[in-house]
Amino acid sequence: MKKTIIVAVLALMTSTIVYAQERMSAEDRAAAMAERIKNAADRSASEFKLKDDAKKAFIETYTAYQKEMFATNQFQGLRSDQIGRDEDKKLTDEEATAKIQENFTRQEQQIATMQKRLEVQKKYAEEFGKVLTPQQVLKVLTPQRGQGGRSQGQRGNGNGERRGNFEGGPRGGFGGGPRGGFGGGF
Repeated sequence: MKKTIIVAVLALMTSTIVYAQERMSAEDRAAAMAERIKNAADRSASEFKLKDDAKKAFIETYTAYQKEMFATNQFQGLRSDQIGRDEDKKLTDEEATAKIQENFTRQEQQIATMQKRLEVQKKYAEEFGKVLTPQQVLKVLTPQRGQGGRSQGQRGNGNGERRGNFEGGPRGGFGGGPRGGFGGGF
């Protein structure tokens, strides 16, 4: 009985949180995004040890840059992980042809979005270059994923080792065996 009550309470809490997030207004989302951008700009300015006018110029440029980059994310198409979800369903030739065309359209949209992002980065590389060193500009323009500014390929897997493009050595996983997994060298 206790377990049932605990599960019910957790389900209620989860649904309440999801509902509250869905109800967040566009203004609230814009304000939250602006706050995240400001915090990131402040962190970068501190990391680059910028002072006074240089710091102010960097924060203004960074804010404008991030807003333009977010504006390029307005792509409304099928994500690549949604393609092929109908594998179990037998498609007619017409449906398969339509899916092929949808895939081409999606890829064209992605290329257009990437081109817009490239143009924004080129524009702001010059602007950042007025305040930052080339190494700092590179750091600003290179997307940082995950926490602590680590890129996806450098993110750890929980056993103190890095994943990604490196050769040799154990691959990690539970148990740290030579092939990962649960420690077995199967």
